[in-house]
Parts: sequence; structure tokens; C-alpha cells
Amino acid sequence: MAPRIRSIGSYATQEKYSVDFFGEEFTVTVTPDPSVIGQWIHDVLFHNRFSSHPLVVGVGVQWTPHGYYSDSDSSSGGYYDPPADTLQLCVGNRCIIIQLSHCHQVPNVLHSFLADPNYTFVGVWNSQDARKLERSRHQLEIRDLLDLRKYVEDSRGQMRSLRRCSFKVIVEECLGYRGVKLDRRVSMSDWSEYDLCDRQVLQASVDAFVCFKLGVKGFSINRY
Repeated sequence: MAPRIRSIGSYATQEKYSVDFFGEEFTVTVTPDPSVIGQWIHDVLFHNRFSSHPLVVGVGVQWTPHGYYSDSDSSSGGYYDPPADTLQLCVGNRCIIIQLSHCHQVPNVLHSFLADPNYTFVGVWNSQDARKLERSRHQLEIRDLLDLRKYVEDSRGQMRSLRRCSFKVIVEECLGYRGVKLDRRVSMSDWSEYDLCDRQVLQASVDAFVCFKLGVKGFSINRY
């Protein structure tokens, strides 16, 4: 059974979805609106205020690939390094896709959240993500974004590096779910679109959700 997505609300400032991930449901908010972004962060912190463990945040970043807009990419006469179009964050069963390329501004609380030393930010195959965020119009800086390939436990509970493994293999080895992969066609699509398609929303949110689950399962800030 593959992850499935359904719309649960369309509003002026946001789109809401529910994703069924092998029987586990989480909600996704897609928005460029500063107030919605701020409220999402407030809700996450409120619901985790009594936790005795450091807050783990699954992170994903998407951008429209170089060459997608051939005319604009070549007009500069040199190499074009695309900035981040979206930032995905996931904590528990809450995920948000922040449409950076459509945000007139981002709330200060987002800058503070990403820079907080008390939170652990995790992703997979994310060597470019921090740079892409800094290159965005909002110049976001994220503190110590970790690549979980170096820290996760496999299905036997053994700590080992999965540096060379694909997203699909990591999910199967560490979480036991088969066939969860990142579709290259979706990854290489236009992430600057205001109306992201269901496949984009599903892939981006599953990426962040899986990273959160991997971070909680296989990584403790006290070990390193």
C-alpha cells in the first residue's frame, strides 16, 4: 500500500491535506502566508512543551532545477544556482510546506525556530539544502542540518552508515516500509508553482515525515 493523499480544505491563505502513510495519518499545510507559518510553529511548540526529549524536526527543501526555465537560466550568461522554492518541516503528525518563492516575507519566529540550538533538524541527502535556503529571497539560516544517513539504525537495531543508500533503501532498512521512493520526475518539476500538484505535495511531505520518524527512531542528540 503506497502513501495516499487527499484534500481536506482549501482556503485563501493555505491548502490542507491528509496523508495516509501505511495506516498512519498526518496533516499537511501548504502556504506562503506568514501568519499561517507562525501559527504552525506555535502549535508545534505548544503540543511538545512537556516533552522530555529534544525536539526533532524533519526537513526537506525543494527547488526548480537549473535549465527548467531555459531562457531565464541562460540569460545571466553563467551558472545558475537555483534558490529554494519550498521548505518542508515535520514534527509528529504535523507537516508544513512553506512556499518561499511566494512569501512576501516570513515571520521572525521562523528564523528563530530554525536557529534554535535546542532543536535537532534532520534530513536525507541534504548537502545542498542549507545553501539553497540561504540563497532564497528570505536568506534563511538553519542550524546544524544533519544528514540521517550517518546516524540511523537499520532493522536489526545496529548503528551503521547508510551514506550510499537511496531514500527507498533507507526507509525499508530503518522503518520496514517497502517501495517508498522519491520520484525523479517530481523532484525535477516546477516547485515555484503557486498551485502545487498532489504528487508534489505528497512527495515533499512524505520526505519530511519520514525524516522526522527516522530522526526520532535512530538519532539522539545525547549520543554525539
